[in-house]
Amino acid sequence: MATPLGHSIVGYALARAAGVRSRRGMALAVGAANLPDVDFLAGYISNGDVLSMHHEVITHRPAFPVIVGALTGLTAAGLSLLRGRRPSAADVLKPAALATALVGSHVMMDPLPLPYDSMPLGAGAPQAVFATQAWNAVIDMAVYGTIAVLALERNGNGKKAEA
Repeated sequence: MATPLGHSIVGYALARAAGVRSRRGMALAVGAANLPDVDFLAGYISNGDVLSMHHEVITHRPAFPVIVGALTGLTAAGLSLLRGRRPSAADVLKPAALATALVGSHVMMDPLPLPYDSMPLGAGAPQAVFATQAWNAVIDMAVYGTIAVLALERNGNGKKAEA
């Protein structure tokens, strides 16, 4: 199971590959890549235990990215209409596809068998939990950071990206 840092790295790389350049767009992309972990909040609200619903609700199922993508497409169409213009297919499909990919990356990454320490977030002394989570973040930076750098090395048209 990837850490929020790993999900953020992949979300950033996917957004860059899709042409997102603004800070706001990147923030939304990173947020979307971490969105399935809203189940922590659902567990806390329902019974005071953040881990009680983690990976047990729809947010970590394959249907969730499709639902978020559809809602994003509808929102994009509505925003176009509010601006007084008829939405084109690209106005709707590009943000819908990107949202689906961002949320879907989270759902796909969590079951990957990276060599994480299996200590649950709430077990053990705070120092041990922090050390475990820090180690997991280092693994995420090494694995997902390397993948992101390799993916971003090319800018989508077969030419090397300029620094």
